[in-house]
Amino acid sequence: MAEKRVIKVLIAGKVMTMSGYESEEYMQKVAAYINSKIEEYEKTDAFRHASSDIRHRMLELNFADSYFKEKEHSEDLEQRLKDKINELDEMKHNYVNSQVMVDDQRKDVGSLEAKLRESEKNITRLQTTLQEREKTIADLQAALKEAGRDPRTLEPVIRKEPEYVQTSIEDLLGVNKNDDKNDDKADQEKDVNKEDPAEIQKKQEETALRLAKQSEAFRNNRNGKRRR
Repeated sequence: MAEKRVIKVLIAGKVMTMSGYESEEYMQKVAAYINSKIEEYEKTDAFRHASSDIRHRMLELNFADSYFKEKEHSEDLEQRLKDKINELDEMKHNYVNSQVMVDDQRKDVGSLEAKLRESEKNITRLQTTLQEREKTIADLQAALKEAGRDPRTLEPVIRKEPEYVQTSIEDLLGVNKNDDKNDDKADQEKDVNKEDPAEIQKKQEETALRLAKQSEAFRNNRNGKRRR
């Protein structure tokens, strides 16, 4: 416990003894404040012409008024300080929430970037597939021109496609049927090549004679219709 102090101070031109646990410097400040208030009041006629007892009451009222005003001001400052502390706490809370939101958004950005990279890979794969399809289409177009002479020229291109595409193209163009017909025709040509040249000439003459008879019959029939 602090030691109680006793000091002498000068108030209103009189030496007075003050005691307390505060420092001597503090008690001198209190005495100086009282002297300043007395000097302030002595500038007014009412205070100078008042009795000593009235002067004491006026000083007491003035000190009490100053005390309550300072107390009210202090309470107001204290309330404002509490409000600022609450605002600061709320700001801290909002900051923490903002940090959490930022972290979540960073995670979302990371996820979106990963999806973007995957999409770019898919786009690259699709572009490659598209280029392959365009080349296949070009090969098919070229092969279709050749197919006018021999549908079997499509086979190398068709084999590059999936089985269901091969089947569809073969059904559409009749490649399988043509293959069979071409094979039969090739067999027939082989058989013809094996025949005797004289026999071949005989068949050609018979065919020419048959065609001549058919042509003459057709002309006679047409002339008969005209006479009627």
